[in-house]
Amino acid sequence: MIKRLQTKFSHYKKLTKFHVDIVVSLTAIFGYLVGRGAHSIDYALLLPLFIGGFLVTATAHIINQLIEQHLDAQMKRTAERPLVTGSISKKEALLSALIMSTLGLLLLYFGVHPFAAFISLVSLIMYAFIYTPLKQINRVAIWIGAIPGALPILIGYVGATGSIDRLGILLFLFQVAWQLPHFWAIAWLWNTEYQKAGYDLLPTPGGTNFRNALLTFLSVGLLYPLLFLLWRQGDITLTVFIVLVVLTLLFTLQAYLLLKKRTIDAAYRLMKASVIYLPLVQLLLVYNFSNF
Repeated sequence: MIKRLQTKFSHYKKLTKFHVDIVVSLTAIFGYLVGRGAHSIDYALLLPLFIGGFLVTATAHIINQLIEQHLDAQMKRTAERPLVTGSISKKEALLSALIMSTLGLLLLYFGVHPFAAFISLVSLIMYAFIYTPLKQINRVAIWIGAIPGALPILIGYVGATGSIDRLGILLFLFQVAWQLPHFWAIAWLWNTEYQKAGYDLLPTPGGTNFRNALLTFLSVGLLYPLLFLLWRQGDITLTVFIVLVVLTLLFTLQAYLLLKKRTIDAAYRLMKASVIYLPLVQLLLVYNFSNF
């Protein structure tokens, strides 16, 4: 019995992209902490924010796999997903998505803020029903997908402030900008696999070429004016601004190495750098606002 439960849990971890759900939920927590600033934290709100965000994000990933099941079967990296192998049926996955989304949205509505629940619903719809099918049609999907990918920070921010203001918008735009080199590094890394399934997710046609490496490199540059605005408008201290710029320069260096080498290894290093870069930025911003 215990072994079967462990196996089922393992299947659901793959179906929902468990580790990604955790990261997204933590991003919402980060948004809340920045929104609260130096004010006291409502710890009773953090649990529904985290669990509600987790459930809605998990739902988006389930629907994504339901839609892309036939394409996942064509790629080695996704061929072992539970819907492809039959470990979880379509009916069970659909029912799970319905239950998770309902519970998640209710938790956000009653436990966090109605506006936070609305933003979460918009994020779910955009990711599952716009970004996912658009990936099969046009590479602009990456730009569209960056929006629901960045909305969790606003969900947490609204949980703290009850509204969206200038700072909330800047945080959202920063998250959008970060996702471009992150996504394109992944697209470069798995380009051959994506091509097998008919995906073309790099910025322009031609695959892993100089032009796409250049656009990926330039996309990192979008982070600098947003950091400048945060400092110039008095949201972050000069010290925090300088540290953030140094971190962004190190991130940019990895994008430059991709431009210079255009190898799988360089793409992997850029992807890894993006995963390290974002939480460091978030922790610095939380430190900054908690001391304001």
